[in-house]
Amino acid sequence: MQVEISEKENIPARDPRQGPRLSQAERTARTRKRLLGATLELVAERGYDRTSLAAIGERAGYSRGVVNHCFGSKAALLAELATFMFERWDHAQLRPALDGRVGVDALVATVNAVRRQARENPVELRAFYALLFEGLGPTPDLRPRFVDFHRRLRSETARLITKGIEAGCLKTGIDVHAQAGLFIGTFRGVMYQWILDPEGVDLDALLDAQIHLIETALSPCAAP
Repeated sequence: MQVEISEKENIPARDPRQGPRLSQAERTARTRKRLLGATLELVAERGYDRTSLAAIGERAGYSRGVVNHCFGSKAALLAELATFMFERWDHAQLRPALDGRVGVDALVATVNAVRRQARENPVELRAFYALLFEGLGPTPDLRPRFVDFHRRLRSETARLITKGIEAGCLKTGIDVHAQAGLFIGTFRGVMYQWILDPEGVDLDALLDAQIHLIETALSPCAAP
């Protein structure tokens, strides 16, 4: 049975001063965004298994039926959340940080974007890693999304490294794709350790060490 998303039941009474009434498409988009936000918070707090559709609906101010209507299943909702976080990282953090940079400058800017996300939005970062490892389990919709995300991230990193070599601001003779995978794997591992043990892991020290390694190993004047 289709669930009707009612403004009257799920959204506070409308103030005439708020402007024109939203269209059905706008209300649906707003509902989906609220549900994704609630899911993100709960996954960060409780993990995948303990995040129920009922809890998501309650956190967002809707019923479980609305969650089912918008996403169909918990697995589909979690997969949609993963895509939502990928796009937020790309548009809100990575692209502004890169801003035309290539080579060493681009790699350093990426590390600092990761650092900034950890400081400004640790809840979203925790949810990201919770879903990342869930992709290794029996949740079929998550694995291909994380695989595709990391393939695209490695490809883009390899492109930035190649551009740096061509511009003369990054040493030649390196395996571009291996360096891209190693670069991503390093900050992935650093961030996981920090999320797991924030009191025992000095995030800034580890990220600074990664930047130092990049600058000393990949700059054009680095020793072979």
